[in-house]
Amino acid sequence: MKRKILLCTMAASLMMTGSAYANTEHPTKHAGKKTGLENAIERGKKNDNAREAIQRAMERKQGKHEENGWTEEQRVSKDVKQLEITFGGTDSEDHVTQAIALPAVGAYGSTITWESNSPSIISDDGKTVNRPSAGQGDAIVTLTATVRYGEASDTRTFTLTVKQQHSESHIVAADKAQLAITFGGTDTASSVTQPLSLPLSGPNGSAISWVSGNTSVISNDGKTVNRPTSGQGDAVVTLTATISYGSVSDTKTFSLTVKPLLTDAQRVAADKAQLAITFGGTDTASSITQPLTLPFSGPNGSSITWISGNANVISNDGKTVQRPAAGSGDASVVMTAILTYGSSSEVKAFSLTVKQQLTDAQRVVADKEALAIGYRGTDTASGVTQAITLPTTGINGSSVVWISGYPSVISSDGQTIHRPAAGQGDVTVVLNAVITAGNYTETKSFTLTVKQQLTDAQRVAADKSALAITFATYDSASGVTSNLALPEKGPNGSNVVWISSNTTVISNSGVVTRPAAGSGDAGVIMTAGITSGGYAETKAFVLTVKQLPSY
Repeated sequence: MKRKILLCTMAASLMMTGSAYANTEHPTKHAGKKTGLENAIERGKKNDNAREAIQRAMERKQGKHEENGWTEEQRVSKDVKQLEITFGGTDSEDHVTQAIALPAVGAYGSTITWESNSPSIISDDGKTVNRPSAGQGDAIVTLTATVRYGEASDTRTFTLTVKQQHSESHIVAADKAQLAITFGGTDTASSVTQPLSLPLSGPNGSAISWVSGNTSVISNDGKTVNRPTSGQGDAVVTLTATISYGSVSDTKTFSLTVKPLLTDAQRVAADKAQLAITFGGTDTASSITQPLTLPFSGPNGSSITWISGNANVISNDGKTVQRPAAGSGDASVVMTAILTYGSSSEVKAFSLTVKQQLTDAQRVVADKEALAIGYRGTDTASGVTQAITLPTTGINGSSVVWISGYPSVISSDGQTIHRPAAGQGDVTVVLNAVITAGNYTETKSFTLTVKQQLTDAQRVAADKSALAITFATYDSASGVTSNLALPEKGPNGSNVVWISSNTTVISNSGVVTRPAAGSGDAGVIMTAGITSGGYAETKAFVLTVKQLPSY
């Protein structure tokens, strides 16, 4: 519970400051004015852990500022130069359609305030963007950022173009042009055998309704497809989509051909044509060393029975493969498949070669060649940060024993990694693998570099760079319809807390409540506070939540 209160307190301060440490040190003569973190301490004063953690953030950042020795003017100059606006979706300075994220602090500690010359179009905080009505033309808005540190200040202006709203007819036309049916499997408009996926809203907010020209074959919602019986021929069905927005509507038709059900003979013939054996690893029909995967039913419903020409080598189900002893030669086996549906049946034969076993010497050499270490995440041999996977058996059956040249850094089983502390530098470790079969042994060495731990500042920066929101299928930042997945931890261990600019639309935990039909889409800024130790950063995501369709 204390941890939760701590994170919430820090998140509140991040929203005020944009970076929990960015405004923590100002000249002593301004000590009477509290910084964002000092205010956060006041808000978190009932929680000792929160107060102490935030205080440490201030002290560490203050020390960092003092070491750098920047003047007030230098801080302001650096922050002015780096100042950027975060746009949502595909927006840019000359094409604004939704809320924007305006930083409140600079990376060098400056405070940033914003003023819009047209707050009825873009509010001073950027969270509200009112696009001109269709026909009024685009609006040009100047945003002025005032960057201050101590007595030093400077300004920077951004000229933005807010695009006029699309007319109802434009929205309908655009959604009509993009409208498509999603088919199942390998189906197409000229060959329908499975249910359809019919969109009920367009990407620009129009509502879409569907009517089938023959509901006994394809239902209005496309979820039911009744194929004609075999011999009746194809069924052609017209699906009509009505695309509506406001008082404007249009239609689009799709002509679909529903294929008849197959006869028993056709099912068997089709399944025979597609029938194949799945081999293990790098095996092929001419080189079998591992069990087989044999299908027992076809995609069109045929049942399949298998018979091995030599069950002592390959079992009828393919799960057991007994390789001939070394020196006895390879074994040829014919696997016969019998496909049956109703009164129809067919056979299909596969000629396979099972390779003789390797000698111990061959086994060791082959397993040495194939031996590799398994790394997690984005790790490589030159950058190890987490546990590694060390195989104890070769693919040909050799035993593998591992010996670490530096077990206090990488254990001999690879499961324990002790990274050097930040500032100590990376460590090189040699892992030796001993590969044995019978009386034969080989060794193989792997040189790995274990990366030193990140500083808190590096951890936060790396996790900020990697941070992303996970959207539901078909959703994106510019078109949110379902709940969001918001990570609470960065890949390098930073804590992440989220603050929504409009919790009635998207909660701090990512629960989405779409605006009512006709009320328009809603722009929401989700701000992540990324913290580790005494360091913190923020990252803003500009999202558009689509209004509900009108049915």
